[in-house]
Amino acid sequence: MRKPLDTSHQPFPVEVSRVDPVFRGHLKIDELHLRHGLFAGGMSDQMSREVVWRRDAVCVLPYDPKRDEVVLIEQFRAALLFNGDRAWSVEVVAGLIEDGESIEEVARRELKEESGLEASGALLPITNVYSTPGFCSERFHMYCARVDAGKAGGIHGLDHEHEDIRVFAMPFTEAFSQWEAGKTSNTPMAIGLLWLGLYRERLQQNWADPRGLRP
Repeated sequence: MRKPLDTSHQPFPVEVSRVDPVFRGHLKIDELHLRHGLFAGGMSDQMSREVVWRRDAVCVLPYDPKRDEVVLIEQFRAALLFNGDRAWSVEVVAGLIEDGESIEEVARRELKEESGLEASGALLPITNVYSTPGFCSERFHMYCARVDAGKAGGIHGLDHEHEDIRVFAMPFTEAFSQWEAGKTSNTPMAIGLLWLGLYRERLQQNWADPRGLRP
């Protein structure tokens, strides 16, 4: 259930006069009627903005520091059809946070459900990022998990969620080369590979947050 809107912590005034539910299905869309403070001073005119409301999600990049391999998943994505792109998308593990679940619980559960693997040791934080802040509330909490990539493979996912997920391991250098060639089509995977490119040598020596932060 979506929390009530709280505008008290915003840097400028925000006045929300009405929130109308527009659509309730796999996605939930609300129309906000509002006005907000302007950089030059004063308030904007009254406007309406549609927002796709989504729960926060956890994204997990599984990495094997001994084999220097990442574990990736591939699954069908209907949205990719709209641009005429290949509808089977190569991604990192991801799942929505349900009420009462901690981020780590979701990360470990989704890793097991979507890849069949279990994380060894601490999950390392990568970053938090909004997927498409222009119209969607979804926020990604991104982590790296230490796994045994030698066990990666097969078809995974939950039948009742219509998941058909192919799992495979790939050398990091090959995955990074695909990003450089413009073949990585989704944001979490691109961010995860860039982060790993910065820190993987440290992770191979010591599995701990390379920035000195607590996981």
